[in-house]
Amino acid sequence: MDFPAPTAQIETLPNGLTLILDPSPAAPVVSAQVWVETGSIHEDQLLGTGLSHFLEHMVFKGGGNFGPAELAGTVQGAGGHWNAYTTFERTVYYIDGPASGLDAFLEVLAAMVFHPHLPESEFEKEKDVIRREIDMGLDDPDDRGHRLLFETAYSHDARRQPVIGHRELFDRIQYDDLRRYHATRYTPNRCCLCLAGDFDPALVREKIDTLFGSLPRGMACEPSPPAEPDQLSPRVGRDTFAIPATRLTLAWKTPPAGHPDQPALDLAAAVLGKGRSARLYRALREDRPLALEISAWSWSPASGDGLFAVSAEVLPEKRDELLAGIRRLLADFPDTKLRKDLDKARRQIASAQFKTLATVSGRATDLASNWHQARDLDFTRHYLQELDRVTPDDVRRAIRHLLETPEILVFLDPEDAPAPAAVRTATPAVHEVETFTLPNGATLSLLPDPRVPLISLQAAIRCGAPAETPATAGINRLFAASLPHGTQRHSGAELAGLLESLGASFGASAGNNSVIAQLSGLSGDLATLVPLFGEILGSPALPADAIERERASQLASLREMLEDPLSLAFRELRPLVFGGSGYGLHSLGSEESLAGLDRLTLAAHHSLHVRGPNLALALAGDFDPAEARALLTAAFETLPGGEAWLPAASEIPDPAERVHRLDKKQAVLALGFRGCAALDDDRHALRFLQEWCSDMAGPLFTRIREDLGLAYRVGATQFHGFDTGLFAFYLATDPSQLDLARRELLGEIEKLAHHGIPAEAFERVRATVLSATALDQQSPGSIARHAAVDTLFGLPATHHRELTALYQSITAEQVREVAARLLAPPPCTSLILPE
Repeated sequence: MDFPAPTAQIETLPNGLTLILDPSPAAPVVSAQVWVETGSIHEDQLLGTGLSHFLEHMVFKGGGNFGPAELAGTVQGAGGHWNAYTTFERTVYYIDGPASGLDAFLEVLAAMVFHPHLPESEFEKEKDVIRREIDMGLDDPDDRGHRLLFETAYSHDARRQPVIGHRELFDRIQYDDLRRYHATRYTPNRCCLCLAGDFDPALVREKIDTLFGSLPRGMACEPSPPAEPDQLSPRVGRDTFAIPATRLTLAWKTPPAGHPDQPALDLAAAVLGKGRSARLYRALREDRPLALEISAWSWSPASGDGLFAVSAEVLPEKRDELLAGIRRLLADFPDTKLRKDLDKARRQIASAQFKTLATVSGRATDLASNWHQARDLDFTRHYLQELDRVTPDDVRRAIRHLLETPEILVFLDPEDAPAPAAVRTATPAVHEVETFTLPNGATLSLLPDPRVPLISLQAAIRCGAPAETPATAGINRLFAASLPHGTQRHSGAELAGLLESLGASFGASAGNNSVIAQLSGLSGDLATLVPLFGEILGSPALPADAIERERASQLASLREMLEDPLSLAFRELRPLVFGGSGYGLHSLGSEESLAGLDRLTLAAHHSLHVRGPNLALALAGDFDPAEARALLTAAFETLPGGEAWLPAASEIPDPAERVHRLDKKQAVLALGFRGCAALDDDRHALRFLQEWCSDMAGPLFTRIREDLGLAYRVGATQFHGFDTGLFAFYLATDPSQLDLARRELLGEIEKLAHHGIPAEAFERVRATVLSATALDQQSPGSIARHAAVDTLFGLPATHHRELTALYQSITAEQVREVAARLLAPPPCTSLILPE
């Protein structure tokens, strides 16, 4: 049976108003509707406030020559029934009633929609009404479930915001926002006036010209709602509510209306979930009593992604089983016979559409909806014809493609229900850490963590600045840079290609106390990566040409550093604090020392330091401990043993000051104090002091930079060494302000020495330290690095896990005592001044 073609007339008035007239004398009734093409997605900068819905309420407060009581009285006196509603993309006002009242209905619609009074005296009153409506919605499980679905399904699309708005955003709406939104959006070129029923088109046309013809056309500019990016992975949302059963929706994104798959998906939704004979209902409610209620639906908006969904109510204890049943039925759906079910679904959809033609209100809604959706009054008939052309293969293909896309899953659970398996978070296990020592003295630590299929190998080699002399300064940096350039078995190119083919990476760096080498990759490549790591560390090629290239790069970095005032200040500070060797040397070396470093020097350095007693290795990530233990043992047991290299005691020169001139416009001051050794108990208190002195809320920044404007850079830094360390303050300032800035910095240091961290700030500092500690212990790489360095110094491989408790136990008095000892001696001073 064919859906009848429309006989309505459509035209566009000069001001852009679309007019649809559908006269029919079948019954003495009419429906007058104004469709405004604006809804919650068009609120632009006020998106999420519910402004469109609020305006819908306010237009009923009078318009044109009608006060609010007169509007209602006129409609009621003419026998009309009126209402309005707002959706994502439209606001609709309609009056149904006897044909004799049409003139009055048109006058009321013209007045309220296009000439509303919007009385300011009613603004706050109506806001209170909508606040109660918002609260009622939050108390309604259907509304909460709808919100949860759209918030989960859409990450950027404006439809993730509720039409009624968020309470906290709704409260921000100002009266001028309301008037401005009406003036901008309620324009004739964005509206359709649709009339259906018993009327004379010629007479009505004159009335329409009088009431609507002089309305000014609005600007054509439209807001640009946020575009929804492609969904790349499944999404799950959950909330709880005072309901006896779970409300579950499993959904997928679909194309907008007009896409070739839309009719097939609509039919599939009907076959699966429309009525008591639908497949989901029969299989999962009747045959297996899992669902209390279950249905399927498909929604295709005019633009943007739509949804294909299965919705159900289920007792929490059957929730996971029902979800598995839905997925199984959908997976099997394309392989089943469909022809009879599709015929039934077509008749169901056609029947629902035919029913809209039984009333004038339904006919007007169908016509206006067709205009709004497709600018085609015959869209419904064309759509039903498309349904008739859909084959079982079309449906199978559409569902297969749908199931290949990421799903959306939401649960609205009873308040006391346990979380479903899909959102249940397992308590992360703290896996057993194992540390063992090879016969050659190398210490190996295993830190399993199966959360992510990654592994990180870290090796800490005891050397660092104390292993350098003025003649070899920079050797650790050059040695670390040369390690990736091949082994005795693999050239540098072969090594790089092998690592990159595995998605792995190798790197090495030189620090104050060690050279750190790391190799990271996928856990499935453990058996390849561990031997390769042993090969890189145990038999590096150290090719002369690569060393020459790395020397040139290091020399460039050195020259650049010598032109940077702050870096130069610290380079000059080191020998003042530590003398002319060890920590007094800079890791980049000097032009003279770099010129003397060659392959033989680096090979000797490797031979001295890369041996068992100087090596601490750690493996963190997803691996089998037994396999890892065997692989690491085989890879590193052949390294030479012998005696551990131990650094000489650091020098302790008297405090001194050094001035260096540089052709720059700024002045830099660095003040150095002896800090802690790596194992000193005071190091934990010093962590607090450094944080306080480096923080933007700390005394240096607030006093010297913000209050006085004396420095554009100010802070503190530190490192811990084998037997001593450095705690330094620095600032960069205008040379004309250096003396004052220096006095202020020394004054703040004196306050720290006497008072430590103020009581009112101490807990804030603790929170920052704890946060930084937690952030630094997330990845396998950082965990392995902590374990390698700690075991190199004789600490447990799990020492990093103890830091939180240690920091939580530190008191303000401990920090004050450490600050008093540390800052009591006069500092060493490095000054960089303009030439």
